[in-house]
Amino acid sequence: MFQGQSIAVVMPAYNEAQGIGKVVQSFRAIPEVDEVIVADNNSTDLTRELAIAAGAHVVPEERRGYGFACRRALAASTSAITIITESDDTFRATDVYKFLAYAGEFDVVFGTRTSKTCIWSGANMGWFLRYGNWAVAKFLEYVHNGPCLTDVGCTFKMFKREALQKILPLLTVGGSSLSPEIMITALKLRFVCVEIPVHYGSRLGDSKITGNFRKAFFLGLRMMWLIVRSRFRHVIDGHSRG
Repeated sequence: MFQGQSIAVVMPAYNEAQGIGKVVQSFRAIPEVDEVIVADNNSTDLTRELAIAAGAHVVPEERRGYGFACRRALAASTSAITIITESDDTFRATDVYKFLAYAGEFDVVFGTRTSKTCIWSGANMGWFLRYGNWAVAKFLEYVHNGPCLTDVGCTFKMFKREALQKILPLLTVGGSSLSPEIMITALKLRFVCVEIPVHYGSRLGDSKITGNFRKAFFLGLRMMWLIVRSRFRHVIDGHSRG
């Protein structure tokens, strides 16, 4: 609990047996966190079993895709404050306190991994990914009149309950470009948003998305197209209209 508000930390997971137990335990060790939820995206290893053993509530998501798993994890939360993160140990559990520091003033808080002093040795954030994320985030900021944005792909985010309930039904992306759709939707619904730096380190296990240059490049293009396409879609009373 934080100032009388329940807190859930949720995360997608697909074959994250190497790190899931450690990640769940690290977030459960934060006294303010009431629940950790893992959305298992058809893992073929021991991800589910290890998450349960570490104390997480595991929910299944049969549709294969990072976006589907994230949306399932978010939907499983009934807490006043929901924080989504990764299950690969790239983020620090103690950064929860950074998000909570903004919980009184902001509806949605986006994390950014592009601050130099928060990128640790071994992190998958070379010059291409760092400046690519920065460029696409600035494009999103300009097109959708957002706050200062420097990272379009950071999973680490915080949502107040009211904001999450209105954002979730409007999400459509099932793949890796869910993050900008969340950001755009929050801005279109006129929620008060801010971006904060979070620590970013090396992952446990293999990257499914940005570990490959070609995949990362085409993901960036898909995000750019999503940003442009969304500019001409209106959100009225919780529904999107082309």
